[in-house]
Amino acid sequence: MNRNDISAYWDAKAEALKTDPSATMKDVILRSLEIEAIGRRLRTDDDLLDVGGGNAFAGIQWAQHCRTVHVVDFSEKMVAYGREAVAAAGAANVQTERGSVLELENFAGRFSAVSCIRVLINLPEREEQLRGLDQLAACVAPGGRLFLIEGLEEPFAAMNAMRKTMDLPAIPLDWHNRLLPRQALEQRLERELKIEERVDFGEYYFLSRVLHPLLVAPEEPTFQGRCNQEARRLWQAGVAQGRFADISTLVLYVCSRPK
Repeated sequence: MNRNDISAYWDAKAEALKTDPSATMKDVILRSLEIEAIGRRLRTDDDLLDVGGGNAFAGIQWAQHCRTVHVVDFSEKMVAYGREAVAAAGAANVQTERGSVLELENFAGRFSAVSCIRVLINLPEREEQLRGLDQLAACVAPGGRLFLIEGLEEPFAAMNAMRKTMDLPAIPLDWHNRLLPRQALEQRLERELKIEERVDFGEYYFLSRVLHPLLVAPEEPTFQGRCNQEARRLWQAGVAQGRFADISTLVLYVCSRPK
């Protein structure tokens, strides 16, 4: 895979889905949990930089929790539809522009909060992914926080191992994704920032990726089926928090920069 192919893929997704929440993730329930997890942690006086924010679906929601949101995305089509969504929502405190996670120098040290969701996994080379982490960290002002959600190799493998035990086929990795090793990601983050919190979505993964397909077999599970709806409620209630962390492909890292 290369960056041009990946960029073309996201432009096509934007053209097909426009301002729809599924433009950046088919599983819109899991997408809502990502947005909620970060939204809970924003402050009313935050100026947020959302890197790889797609069509600004999340940024518009976060704008209700903080002072300003600046959305950047590499896909010109995503940015265009993001502007449409911002205008339709009347979100005066949201701005959008084209930008790359590898070229954030103009934003260095300017934001009390920086968010980035499933962006680095779209970079084809490991060194680019690590350089992207450096760029994100550099945007965080003293006393600010980075909210990073990325896909990890180890829990993805553990989830598929669990599915195999239950005679379910492995979930293939999308062609444009490259998951990160947990240790490499955390070591790079800790060069500049302190990891304050790791938030997993493990109970949602267990119910939606293991139990749900077992219950509906031989039919295919649907992303908005009842099991997934109840999985969202279970995650929100926190009654099984941390118990399935080892199969949570996506993890939210809440990191801070000392004052």
